[in-house]
Amino acid sequence: MVPCAKMSNASPFLLLFLFPMLLSGAWFPKSLPCDVKAFESTVTVDCTDRRLTEIPRGIPANATNLTLSINHIPHIYPTSFAHLHNLVEIDFRCNCVPVRMGPKDNICNETPNIENGSFSALTRLKSLYLDANQLLEIPRSLPPALSLLSLEANSIFSIQRANLSELGENNFHGFCSNPRISGEQYNRQVLQDMHYFRYDVYGRSCRSKDKEAASYQSSVKEECRKYGETLDLSRNNIFFINPSDFRGLGFLRCLNLSGNAISQTLNGSEFSYLSGLKYLDFSNNRIDLLYSTAFKELQLLEILDLSNNNYYFLAEGVTHMLSFMKNLSHLKKLMMNENEISTSINTGMESQSLQILEFRGNRLDVLWMDGNARYLSFFKNLTSLEKLDISFNSLSFFPPDAFQAMPPELKILNLTNNRMKSFNWGNLHYLKNLVTLDLSNNLLATVPRELSNCSSTLQELMLRNNRIQRLTKHFLRGAFKLKYLDLSANKIQIIRKSSFPENVINNLRMLLLHGNPFKCNCDAVWFVWWINQTQVTIPLLATDVTCAGPGAHKGRSVVFLDLYTCELDTSYLILYALSASTVLVFMVFTVTSHLYFWDVWYSYHYCTAKLKGYRRLSLPEACYDAFIAYDNRDPAVNEWVLTELVERLEDQKARQFNLCLEERDWLPGQPVFDNLSQSIQLSKKTIFVLTNKYIKSGRFKTTFYMAHQRLLDEKMDVIILIFLEKVLQKSRYVRLRKRLCGSSVLEWPTNPRAQPYFWQCLKNAIATNNTLAYNRLLQETV
Repeated sequence: MVPCAKMSNASPFLLLFLFPMLLSGAWFPKSLPCDVKAFESTVTVDCTDRRLTEIPRGIPANATNLTLSINHIPHIYPTSFAHLHNLVEIDFRCNCVPVRMGPKDNICNETPNIENGSFSALTRLKSLYLDANQLLEIPRSLPPALSLLSLEANSIFSIQRANLSELGENNFHGFCSNPRISGEQYNRQVLQDMHYFRYDVYGRSCRSKDKEAASYQSSVKEECRKYGETLDLSRNNIFFINPSDFRGLGFLRCLNLSGNAISQTLNGSEFSYLSGLKYLDFSNNRIDLLYSTAFKELQLLEILDLSNNNYYFLAEGVTHMLSFMKNLSHLKKLMMNENEISTSINTGMESQSLQILEFRGNRLDVLWMDGNARYLSFFKNLTSLEKLDISFNSLSFFPPDAFQAMPPELKILNLTNNRMKSFNWGNLHYLKNLVTLDLSNNLLATVPRELSNCSSTLQELMLRNNRIQRLTKHFLRGAFKLKYLDLSANKIQIIRKSSFPENVINNLRMLLLHGNPFKCNCDAVWFVWWINQTQVTIPLLATDVTCAGPGAHKGRSVVFLDLYTCELDTSYLILYALSASTVLVFMVFTVTSHLYFWDVWYSYHYCTAKLKGYRRLSLPEACYDAFIAYDNRDPAVNEWVLTELVERLEDQKARQFNLCLEERDWLPGQPVFDNLSQSIQLSKKTIFVLTNKYIKSGRFKTTFYMAHQRLLDEKMDVIILIFLEKVLQKSRYVRLRKRLCGSSVLEWPTNPRAQPYFWQCLKNAIATNNTLAYNRLLQETV
């Protein structure tokens, strides 16, 4: 303390400096081994894990919260808190006298001795935490204003009659009684086997050097404490409940019995003295729901937690009655999580008041097995139910008929962490009041074709961590009520404007898109533009909404995608289109002219003639016996025609023919087409001397088409074919011609002795009308 003399001579500025420290509680004796914090009217003294063996002196009288957890304080006397009348909360968890068993072991050897009346003078005390102290009984002479007494993880087997006298007119009897052994002997006998083990397991979390990690969280939920007077008896050794155990405790509003070993078959009488109870935590026990009258006596009960009671639900052949809740007219919330429920005598639950049902960690996949309609209406009679959690139920599908059997007032449906590969979106219209649908952590690959057609009331849709690769074209069209959409951790690559109409998504409060492999190409221009200008909240946008490609964009945020690389100027676009079209037309023209020039040329002139009409020309009589069409560029063929063919047909005195040859008889300077046309028209026959090279030329095709035109126009067959090489062996035209008029198809013989016969056949063909030489049998057949 600062001496008074020095204080009187102190500078005013020093007083101004010290005054806030005094008010805030920062000016305390250095001997106090605790942390003191002050905030407004609350002064907190934290002595956690200081190895204290007694309650420290010097605690400020205005302290409101005192923490003495994880120490070795063996005794508490009535004088320990005599001057601390402002205390509202005392945390006295994990205190015992340790025995050193090894370098890392602290085993509790002696439980703290709390004398009668130690807390009775604390008239404002509301919360008292005595967890994990190996207490064998509840301390006596408790404060009258106490609303929360936490005795979690002790070794309470029986409660003496005077222990809870301050909490009600009467007190507990005994949780476990044995007529042959007194209560004290019974406790000692049982603790001989469980004393060290039980505290050691709990104590490991109390010996942490890190104060933050060492801080212990009570199992009493805040929701429970809000109801008022609370008694926490969780994680003790309570095996059985008698109705008389709670005599006189009708004022209790919250009771925590979780984490015990209660394997009792409740029949509706065990809590008959707790008429005012509103919250009962019966989780982590072994409840046996044999009777439908279980908990019937708790007429004001609003919240019931039966989670982690799977012992009897896993046993085969055990009867389970799940209709007990119909007797609880005020029950609003029921938790039956992690019970592995796969069968029930009742085909459904029934309640007129229940609003929230947590049913996760059960086996609806067995109850709703394909082909079994018995349990499809399992939740139908919960007429006031608004929230249903059936996550972790191993569902591979949601039965279509189960949609119609859902509670009529259902607003929130949780189907997360199942195994559904598909979902019948079309049946969502049966849930007329559905607001929130959570399908996260499934195996879904598709979204509804049009969400507004499936549900007109849906406001929140969660599809996180599925296998969705693409969104349908009109996914959100008309979904104006949607406010929250989670599509994160899927496989979506592109989001198009038609899937995300702006008049819908701009009304969203939150949109989650992170964890998708977006493709940052020009197809994403609209999506990136919208993200950069929207006011919708998109969490992790700059860090986790990234590109999966292509190239240099991989790993970058879509926010930074350069949109100008995808926007071409109009003039550049026109020039590109013109240049590309020119190149394409030029390529098509060159290829066509090379391969099909003569065909196109002939087709053009043929069509032109058809449009103009055909008029037969008045030509003079034929002045040539035959026009010889051959490849005059081939020296071998040219020599054969001039030396062999002309000599045999024109120079023979016995029978001479007048032949028309290109080199000899065509008029110089006249167009080739005109010379060719006149030669064919002025000749009785047209002889084609065929080789492989000649039949591929355009000259042959043109000459052949014009000679063949006389057959179409004048009904005159003037064609004679001479094969110098074996060509057109598979031609259907040649084979047909051989059948109809074999004399007009000749082959140059390889045997020199057969050549006179060849020349004779050729002369006969020239002199004979082809029509007269047609095969009569085929002609009659036709």
